[in-house]
Amino acid sequence: MTKSYTYVNHASHLSPYGGGMEAMRQSWTDDRLDDLSHRMDERFDQVEGQIADARTEARTAANTLRAETKALGQELRKEIKGQGQELRAEINEVRGELHSQGQELRAEIQTQGKELRAELQIQGKELRGEMAGLEARLRSQASEHYAKTGEELAGIRGELVKLHTETYALHRMMSRIGWSIAGILATAVVGMLLAQL
Repeated sequence: MTKSYTYVNHASHLSPYGGGMEAMRQSWTDDRLDDLSHRMDERFDQVEGQIADARTEARTAANTLRAETKALGQELRKEIKGQGQELRAEINEVRGELHSQGQELRAEIQTQGKELRAELQIQGKELRGEMAGLEARLRSQASEHYAKTGEELAGIRGELVKLHTETYALHRMMSRIGWSIAGILATAVVGMLLAQL
C-alpha cells in the first residue's frame, strides 16, 4: 500500500493594521526589557553586595578563627612545654633517688659481704680447730684401743698357753692313770688265771 503526500500552498494575507501593532509591540517589549534589565541589574548589585558582605564576614570569621587557633596553639604549646619541664624535673628527681638508693644498696651489700667473709673466716678457723681436736681424739682413742687390744690379745695368748700346758699335763696324767689301771687290770687278770690253776 503506497501513501501519497499532497502539498498545499497557502497564500499569506497582510493585514492593513499589522505595521502599527508591530511597532507598538516592539516599543512595549523594549520598555519591558529595559525595566527588566534595570531590575536585574539592581538585583545583581544587591546579590554582589550580599556576596561581598558574606565574603567580608567569612574573612572576618576566618581571621578570628585563625587568631583563636593560633592563641590556642600557643597556649597548648606553653602547657605542653610546662608539663614537659615538670616531667623532666620529676624524671631527674627519680633518677637522683634511684642513684642514691643504688649507692646505699651497694654500700650495704659491701658491708654485709665483709661481715659475711669475716664470719666465714671465723667459722672456718673454729671448724678447723674442731676437726684437729676430733682427729687428735680419734688418734688417741685408736692408740688406746690398739694398746688395750694388744693387752687383751697378750692375755688371751697367755691363757691359751696356760690352757695348753694344763691340757698337756692332764693328758699325761690321764695317760699315767690309764697305764696304772691297765697294769692293775693285767695283774688282776693274771691273779685270777693263777687262782684257777
